[in-house]
Amino acid sequence: MTNQTLHQIKLAPDRAAQIRNLAAQEGVSMNTAIGKLFRALYGHTDVPHDIPSIKINALADGLTVRVEDNETTGFSFETVAQIAQTLRAFLAGEHPGGRIVLACPTHGGTFAIWRRGTAFKIEIPAEAAEKNLTSDLLEDLAAILEHEIAKTKA
Repeated sequence: MTNQTLHQIKLAPDRAAQIRNLAAQEGVSMNTAIGKLFRALYGHTDVPHDIPSIKINALADGLTVRVEDNETTGFSFETVAQIAQTLRAFLAGEHPGGRIVLACPTHGGTFAIWRRGTAFKIEIPAEAAEKNLTSDLLEDLAAILEHEIAKTKA
């Protein structure tokens, strides 16, 4: 996956060095280091945990998911849990190969995922425009889906 700089972020040299040092200490990319900072932030504040290009809303019996300009797609709680488990299996390296498609029998939603290099591609619904996600964003998506299930069922 090639990353594009959409916006430049100007940091004080010491702040940039802190982020580089964190990435080096953790043995991760700068992108992943910043993801770790965000996860720490979410765990200790009321800042909403989200991925701006992926919108998730509650239904009485599930969730809807919209990725960028793709159509809003409905899933049951059971299918959302299965999607989250599949994301975590990909992160654990349990699906090194091809494309997996999951379908929700009750809401008609479809989801596809596959690995491409060090990144992941998802489609919601399957066959829609694909979304590239780094491993840290895929981890965030799994956590967000699990959180939304728990919050909506509560």
